[in-house]
Parts: sequence; structure tokens; C-alpha cells
Amino acid sequence: MRKMSPVVALSFVVLLCLSGPFLTPRSLGASASEPSQAPGQAKDPNRSSAAPDVSVVARIGGDTILQKDLEERLLREIRPHEEEYAPQSTPVTAEAVLRIMLGEKAMSLEGRSLGYLKDEAIRPGIEQFEQQQLARMLLDRELRDRVTAEPADVNQAMKANPKWTREQATAMVQQAVANRLFESFHQGLVEKFHLKKEVGNFAQAAEIHQRLLQRPVEKRGPGEFWIKNSQVKNELTEQEKHLVLAGYEGGTFTLEDWFLTVCNIAPPRRPQDLSTSAGVEKLLDRALRLPILVAEAKARGYDKDEKLRSEIRQLEDQNLLYKVQEEKTKGMGEPTAEQIKAYFEKNKDRFAQAAILKINQIWCENLEAAKKVKAVLEGGADFETAKKVHSLQREEAPHVVTAVGEGLFWAELWKADPNQTVGPIRGFYGSGVKWRMVKILEKTPAKAQPYSEQLANSIKWTLIDEQRQHVLEEYRMELLKKYPCEIFGDRIKGLDPLEIAAKQGDR
Repeated sequence: MRKMSPVVALSFVVLLCLSGPFLTPRSLGASASEPSQAPGQAKDPNRSSAAPDVSVVARIGGDTILQKDLEERLLREIRPHEEEYAPQSTPVTAEAVLRIMLGEKAMSLEGRSLGYLKDEAIRPGIEQFEQQQLARMLLDRELRDRVTAEPADVNQAMKANPKWTREQATAMVQQAVANRLFESFHQGLVEKFHLKKEVGNFAQAAEIHQRLLQRPVEKRGPGEFWIKNSQVKNELTEQEKHLVLAGYEGGTFTLEDWFLTVCNIAPPRRPQDLSTSAGVEKLLDRALRLPILVAEAKARGYDKDEKLRSEIRQLEDQNLLYKVQEEKTKGMGEPTAEQIKAYFEKNKDRFAQAAILKINQIWCENLEAAKKVKAVLEGGADFETAKKVHSLQREEAPHVVTAVGEGLFWAELWKADPNQTVGPIRGFYGSGVKWRMVKILEKTPAKAQPYSEQLANSIKWTLIDEQRQHVLEEYRMELLKKYPCEIFGDRIKGLDPLEIAAKQGDR
């Protein structure tokens, strides 16, 4: 076991604190937001004051797009698409991708104006993300530097557990210290915020849990024996939702909050005693950890942290974009059998069995290294021998590739004949691209497929997706007229996706 640092030990405590009640779209393993300014000093979350103005490549409304975000998107766009029958790829340019990003920003702005942030499918996750990050920030600043492991305690732990290494013993001591610090800190907050449980309401909560579990109004599928989020939304009365189970200075914890805690626990792991007052209280104690931490974080002004506000804005934009896209394409009809057949007749090449190449390749650190390998090969060296000496992937066996995997590099590879060596040519390597020398071993052309029921189903979904993308593209263009934007052309001039990917591959 690796030595557990104070940060890791504290993260484990945070995980215990947050588990169950408020799982969010973000991973619990994400690091706490680091404050970018003193608590209580809020700035415009839509603009990055930390980055110089030249990093902004476009503006729309109050939002900006930074060069780093454009570069990340360009890297994604040049990666091969995994669709079996993907359309012919078009050149990826900084301006074209930037206009798509602006269109998506416009969709998010439209979603805000339509009030979609109040949607029950969006609002809870964003609120929970904020609460989770606030708790992390608070515990990190308050406890991290105090999580230590005294040598005497480590030695004692090793005596008690002879099989432990010193690193293992240190980790366990740090964890125990972190647990004690958290319990003491949390108890202090309970007293500070005058937390009081409404014990008299626990029996009613238990009865309602039993009702939803045993007598659901909503029809369940085979094998579904647990309470679902939709029941909490639809089967609790407004009075039941607002039944207070605990109160503290500045807030309350209701039965609806308690049921959301239940639903955020995987059904097999849910406590079996939740239809009893004791079970209600036990889970309540667990769920109340986060609200108290959040109350303290807000009291210290951490909710005004610029980086946190920016992260929340990004999460809102992402959810709003998905919601707008869903609403705009809702109700799209499926193509008829005649339309599917006609589409096939016009695009037979697209639905042919893919052409394949069997290749062997020598991966090189950079273009200069690839040129040296090429010279070695032109001097008569055996390809496999040169590979064992020069390749970054010497154990990589010859293998089959297709246009789907090679993406924009496919055309140049396909021009070559069997036993011909191509290069230097770039290729996707890890998260970036690198230079390589490629030997073509076998070449199998695409083969037309006859129309069939199985193929028709694939064509149907391809056509649906194409129609969906067309609708969204038109909608983006429409919204960009409603939300005027500005592109700083001089700042994107010379942005080459392949060069960006090459830098990524060098890391």
C-alpha cells in the first residue's frame, strides 16, 4: 500500500461524509476546488479574470470561450468517430469548431431564458454538486494540515499489526486522526448551528416509507422492489414532502431530502430498517452531515469563490444544452421503410463492409526521429528489425485497421499497396498524435452489402441521427442571430488541430 498523505486521508473522511445523501454528476474522487480569491469576493463567473484577454477567442452574451477550451474541443473533433457507418469526415478547422461551440453556448443561454434550471431533472444535481464542493473546500482548509502521524503511534500500530509495513501503518494512523478530527469538527458545527431533530415526526416518516415501498402507485418492473425517485416526486403529497425531520440555524431537512438520500443509495445497500423510527433517525444522522458543513462553508463565504462559481456555471451550461437539445428533437418521427430503402440506394458505399488494411508500424518520438527511421529502411534494413530497435511500441504486433480507427489519416494509408512502406505519417497515439512509419501488409477493399432487415435497422438509426443533427444545426444558426457573438479571428489564426494533438502526444 502506498503511503496515505494527509490529503488522501482527509478525502476518505469527506467521502464518508458525502456518501449516500448527495451523489452528483461529478465524481466523488474529484479534488476540492482551490479558492482563487479571498472568500466573499465574488466576480463575474462568466469571465475569466485570471487568464489574459488574449486567451478569449470568442464571446456570446456574457459568456466567453477560451483558447484552451477550443483546443480541447479540437482534440475531440479530430479523434475517429466510433459509429459503424460514420459519414465521410470533413476537415476540422478552428473556426468551424468554434462556431459550433458558440451555437451550443447560445442553446444554453436559451435554456436559461426558458427557465430550464428549475427543471427537476437538472436543479437537484447542480445544487448537490455545489454542496459537495463547499464541504470539500471547508474540510480541506480546516483539517488538512492537522492530519499527521506521530512516529510513536505508527510504531504502536505496527506492533499491533505485525504484517503491516510502515507505509500501511502510517496510512492507518493518518486515517484514524482524520476521523477523530472530523467528528470533533462536525460536533462543534452541530452545536454552533443549534441542530435539532424533530423526533416526533420519525414515526410518520417510517410509515410513509413503508407505504412507498409496499404499496406503490407507480407500476414496477419485474424484480423492482425498491423506492424510486419518481415515487418521491409523484407519490408524496406536498405536505409530506415538507415534513421537517431536522432544523438548524438557516435551514431545515425535510422528508423529501431524506427520501432523496434513500434513492441515492444503491437498492441492495439500502438499510433494511427504514420503516422504523430508529432506522429513519440513523439515516438522518448520516444525511445531516453535509447540510451542516455547507452552512459553515457559506458562513465563511466559500460559496462566493470565483472558481466554484465558474464550475457551477459550466455544469449548468452542460445540463441546459442537453435539455434544449432534448426538447428541440423531441417527437421526431422515425423514417418509413421506403425512406430507409431510398437512403440506402443513395448511400450504398457508406453501408458497405469496411475496407481494411493490415499494417505493421514503427512509432517515433518526433518527425526528426521518423525521418531517421525512414533513412534506415531505405538503406535496406528489415522493417521488423528496425521496429525492435527504434519503435516506441516494440511489442505491438501487426494488426488490422479501418477508416473508423484511422480517421483523417486513412486516405493516405489507403493509397499505398501491399509491401509498400508509408511515412513519415502521423497517427493517433494515446491521447495525442505521433509520427510513424507504416508498412502495408494486406489490403482488402470495401465490399457492397445487399439490403437486409438487419442493415435496414442500422440505416434507420443512422438516418435518425443525421436528421437530429440537421435540426440542431439549423437551431444553432437561428439562435446565433438571437444572441450575437464575436469571434477574435487573429487569436485562432494558425490553430492547427494536429499540432495541438502532437503537443498532447509529447506529454
